[in-house]
Amino acid sequence: MSKSRRYLVSLILIGLVGLVAGLGTYPSFSSSATNPGDSFAAGTVTISDNDAGGAVMSLNNALPGDSDSGCVRVLYSGSLSSTVRLYGTPSGPLAPYLTLTVTRGSDPAPSFPSCSGFTADATDYIGAGPGVIYSGPLASFPGSAATGIQDPVAASPETWSTSEDHVYRFSVTLVNDPAARNKSATASFTWQSRNQ
Repeated sequence: MSKSRRYLVSLILIGLVGLVAGLGTYPSFSSSATNPGDSFAAGTVTISDNDAGGAVMSLNNALPGDSDSGCVRVLYSGSLSSTVRLYGTPSGPLAPYLTLTVTRGSDPAPSFPSCSGFTADATDYIGAGPGVIYSGPLASFPGSAATGIQDPVAASPETWSTSEDHVYRFSVTLVNDPAARNKSATASFTWQSRNQ
């Protein structure tokens, strides 16, 4: 290795050693600030009714034209705004011979299953009268959340907010058809709230 090359390598080594030594002794200033107490909580979507697990209507030993009605209050207590769907699970060979009408309204003092203070909504939602959201055979009632009645109607669903409630009157009538004789049916109705 030539003398000039050794000289250059020595200068580079000295420079690197000086750089490393300089970094170790360079003064460092720092400061920090803390933001404590951050918290996170998911919202809730909660719906309930006042039926205490009881049946809203019942027909026993019915004749053609016999009917029964009952009212149930549905309360939304979630923290997030929500839409509500109503669906049912009718079953049994009598279901096609039962006409079901579901009417949305209010009651200042709801007491399941009484409809004594019930007042139907003024809006004719589906062309079947004030407050009516379904009118047809029990067998044709929507059977899942995907196909359920979006309250009050899919064309203009309402967004429910915390502490909102509505009362629903369910009325069932046995049609005048001899084929209904000696048949029976059952049904269960479900409200589902969802935030979307």
